[in-house]
Amino acid sequence: MIFYTRQAPQVLEELRTNGRYVVKEDYIRAKYTTITEHYASLYRRLTLYARRLIDIPADTLYPVWLSPEGTDPIPPSDDEVFLRLDIPEGHYLLADDEVWGYMINHMYFPSGKEDELRHEEELARYGISSPSSLINGPAGNFYPLLKQKVLKSWEKVFTEKPADPRNLVGLCWELRSEWLI
Repeated sequence: MIFYTRQAPQVLEELRTNGRYVVKEDYIRAKYTTITEHYASLYRRLTLYARRLIDIPADTLYPVWLSPEGTDPIPPSDDEVFLRLDIPEGHYLLADDEVWGYMINHMYFPSGKEDELRHEEELARYGISSPSSLINGPAGNFYPLLKQKVLKSWEKVFTEKPADPRNLVGLCWELRSEWLI
C-alpha cells in the first residue's frame, strides 16, 4: 500500500545509511518535551494493541504515522522531508484517527450514540465529573472496572472503520529503504 509521511531529514539519512529507521524515545522526548510521558505511554499502548494484529520487530515501541494514498495530503513543511513509501501488507495497520483523539484525551470511545449516553449516565451515577480522571486521576483507583472499560474502548483504534474516511491513518513500526519510492 502507498503511504506518505513527513519526517526530519535525519530519518531519510538513516534510511540511506542503515537501510532501516525506527522511532527512538529520544526523538519523542525532543518533539514533546514536557508532555513526553503522556505521548510515550500512549504510543506504547498502541504498540501493545498492534502486536496482537501484526508482527512488530521486538526492538520497536513507537509507531511512525502515515497518510494512506488517497487521503488528505500531509501539508508541506520547510524543515522536514516528505517520503512516499510502498509498504507491504503485514508491516502496517490502518487506524481511526478519531479513536486516537479519544486516547490522547483519556476518554471512552463509544460504540455509538446509545453507548455514549449509557457511559455518561454511568459516570453521573458515580459522581465522576471529569471522564479523563479514570485514566489520569484518582477515579480509576476507585472505579477500576470503569477504567478498564475506557482502556478496552481504545482497542478499537485498529478495528473501528472511520465514520469519515479522512480519519483513516496508517501506522508502521519501522521504515525500510526498499520501501522508498
